Order: sequence, then structure tokens, then C-alpha cells
Amino acid sequence: MPDASADVLFHIYPTDCDMLGHLNHATMLGFLERARWALFDHRLTALDMARHPAFPVVRHVDIDYLAPTLPGEDLVVRSGILKIGTTSYTIRQRARKAGTGQVVAEANVVIVAIDRAGNPVPMPDVWKSAVPPWGADG
Repeated sequence: MPDASADVLFHIYPTDCDMLGHLNHATMLGFLERARWALFDHRLTALDMARHPAFPVVRHVDIDYLAPTLPGEDLVVRSGILKIGTTSYTIRQRARKAGTGQVVAEANVVIVAIDRAGNPVPMPDVWKSAVPPWGADG
């Protein structure tokens, strides 16, 4: 069963949209970012993260837009860890329309752990256990 805290709901306002009335690309990236941070909110506080000498940074985003999203619609973004490496992990994210379940976007985001000098470092174990795995029903 999926972890309900891995789902984040977003309402689409006209200010979230481009001149054609579709959800703006930059806004979608912002929603995905907020959904990733929400994963940690339920399991790992900002204070817990600050105790580690490593910082999570986005290295790469691969996103596919599959359907338009319009003002007044609600999106549910589900997130989970797809792959764990030594210094990085990949989070899979899928945005669906809340009413119909239609998939509107899918993304893989590579997060790297870096030190204060910006060098990759081993990912803290607590980060690995804080985010749920990507489920087959994602």
C-alpha cells in the first residue's frame, strides 16, 4: 500500500498558468520541489537535516509532460525513491489530476549530497530511510 504522506495536493490558480492557460513549466517544477520536501516533513525535520554536514541539491531533472493542467484543477503529486547510490538518490514523481487520476507529468530527479565546499559526499543513512520507496502502483 502506498504511503499516503508521499502524496501532496496542489490547487491550480490562474496565476500558475502560462499565456495559453496551461500550468506553467516553472510552476510544475516548484510543485515537484515542494512535494519532495514534504516527504521529509513527515519523517525528518529541518533541524535533523541541519545536524548533518551534507546538503541535498538537485543535480538533474528529467520530466515528461503528458497532458495539460488548467486553472481550477487539483493535482496530486506522489514521490518516492527509485534508486539509491553512494552520494545520490533518484526520486520518482508523478502528477495526476485529482478528479480523474489522469497522469499529467512524470519526473525523475537526481539529488546529490554535498558538503559545504560543494563536493559530493556519502549520503547520510537517515536520508535514505526518510523517503519511502517508489511503489509499483505509483
